[in-house]
Amino acid sequence: MKKYFFYFTSVLAASILFSCQPKPLDIDVQPAQPKLAISSQIIPNQIMIVSVTRSFSALEGKDVQEADSASQSFIDGILVKNAFVTVSHSGITDTLFMLSPGIYASVNTLLTNYGTYTLYAYDGETDLEVTASTSLLPQVSFDTVYPVVIKNPGDTVVDIYYQLSDNTNEENYYVVNYIKKVNSTNSTGIDINQVFSLGSNAFQSYFDLLDDRSFTNGKYSLQKKLETVTHQDSIAVMVSNISKGYYDFLSSFKRSGALINLLTGEPINYPTNVEGGYGYFNAHFPNTRYFDLKNY
Repeated sequence: MKKYFFYFTSVLAASILFSCQPKPLDIDVQPAQPKLAISSQIIPNQIMIVSVTRSFSALEGKDVQEADSASQSFIDGILVKNAFVTVSHSGITDTLFMLSPGIYASVNTLLTNYGTYTLYAYDGETDLEVTASTSLLPQVSFDTVYPVVIKNPGDTVVDIYYQLSDNTNEENYYVVNYIKKVNSTNSTGIDINQVFSLGSNAFQSYFDLLDDRSFTNGKYSLQKKLETVTHQDSIAVMVSNISKGYYDFLSSFKRSGALINLLTGEPINYPTNVEGGYGYFNAHFPNTRYFDLKNY
């Protein structure tokens, strides 16, 4: 009955709409003003990477409409070149250098001292600036982690099994990343520059989000099927102790499932700790294990 009522009211509304034939209204909708969008990652005791991009509006034209194809003109428009980017911690301010447009790095930032890190980024081309602060939480490690390679006739299934322990005296949040190295010419590590390059197909990444409410007696275990990983690939599996704010940010991103939204902040408003911009500045300390699946 509800279905027919909905159909009747829809037809009635359409009849009224077209019979009235209202005079068209000129509506001037201005595109949203661009802002800087931030993301970050660290390799402890080695390097800090900060990605600085510009947001875009869905009203800005063809390149934006074709953003999913990551055209070069679109990429050039959002990657911030020659920005001034600093990270401050414990009274020390370090100026990051540009690895490539939109990607800035520091090899001097003290990443082993837990505490507050403050980011400042300025884009001289647009006069946009942002600040953000985050805390580096103590590192956690897997109790155990290993691949499970199941070779069936004509098919091979790759799973990852892992177990974690939680400090039950405090509230904790975790992210577990699975990163597949598609280009196997360098199997000794992860090229962080490629991880942050928009449109790069060098890596495919998956992640699980956990909070300690899903643990039982302080323990959590999972056997995760990796859909596009084969026994010929090399992968990295990482676990990090993250803040509640970054957990909420990643939860929103996972629901949307769009890389463009992650980098630009539009059209979805994600939780953010970036003042004057989008994205999330974080400095979590991952525990990383590498596996060459050809050995399993």
